[in-house]
Amino acid sequence: MDTDARAGLLNRYRAAPGLLAESVAGASIAQLDGAPPEPGWTARTTVHHISDIAIMGALRLRLMLLDIEVELWPTDQDVMQQRLRNDKRPISPALKTVEGLVESAISILEALREEEWRQPRPFPGNNTTSVEDWLAANVRHIEQHIEQIRYALTGTC
Repeated sequence: MDTDARAGLLNRYRAAPGLLAESVAGASIAQLDGAPPEPGWTARTTVHHISDIAIMGALRLRLMLLDIEVELWPTDQDVMQQRLRNDKRPISPALKTVEGLVESAISILEALREEEWRQPRPFPGNNTTSVEDWLAANVRHIEQHIEQIRYALTGTC
């Protein structure tokens, strides 16, 4: 990945918390908890899912940079939603969590040297990954779920 492509990803990652907050701004409790047009999570549970994965991703980034093998924790996302009571909790703390974790990650990422971006890092199954891969996956994850929230709230993407 060249530096322009990486800068674009960093900008998208930096913008993601604002886009997430914007996607639910003004939504009523009924809208946040309303059944989406197709089977899936509500807007509320999707916001919490983004926050939960951001927490895991923040830890994964740090472990990668310490060259500690990053484990893939097998989780059933629906069980996670249920056990963490994501359908009942307010979204404000989740939005703040995503904002803080992205801001923290950006400060780490912007301090990396060029070679640190691409350096192969241990990954389960005798594989490797890079910080660039981590960033691309996190951007993609958040953006896809923001689209799901918009769809859940409006029925259109």
